[in-house]
Amino acid sequence: MATSVAALIEGVIEGITRRRGSGAAHPGGEVAAAAVAQAREWGVARALIAGDPVLEELGLPAALEGAGVEVLAWPDGRGKGWRDLLGLDGPFRTMGVTVPALAVAERGTLVLEAAPLHGRSIDAVSMFHLPVLLASRIRWSLAEALAETYAAGRRPPSAVSLVSGPSRTSDIEKISTLGAHGAVGIHVLVAEDR
Repeated sequence: MATSVAALIEGVIEGITRRRGSGAAHPGGEVAAAAVAQAREWGVARALIAGDPVLEELGLPAALEGAGVEVLAWPDGRGKGWRDLLGLDGPFRTMGVTVPALAVAERGTLVLEAAPLHGRSIDAVSMFHLPVLLASRIRWSLAEALAETYAAGRRPPSAVSLVSGPSRTSDIEKISTLGAHGAVGIHVLVAEDR
């Protein structure tokens, strides 16, 4: 299915927004400033960021540090201790910054792959989740995304997480609680072609 990049971006953002998240598209050169603005809105004191070179290229670590946010880079930041990363010690308001391998426009779903530079828990241990998605990584359907993830000849990731909004659960009385098993808030920054 041939779909314009603008329609794919719109699909991801609309899908996340339907599930109590938010998102916005920015030219690549403006993504770092948008990340700082979101960190300020959330009142974040610490960010655990994936070791993905895309974040360095976009200038996120330096921009966050320049704004006074403590940056712990994966995997080196793990030495700080899981109690710190979970908000049990140190700042409570933390933000996990990930780089989705792919995204699905049809449902507004992010595909996070565990990798040496991208820990599987980055989005789950922080109070807030800030995925930085390259527009070129958006596919229309989950079938397309999973076919690419598990393509013949490609080493499969050790874990794949499908994220479609803030973590939530409901009890037997159907009372919904945000943040039960991960981030209480999510804001997707779509980086348009650099």
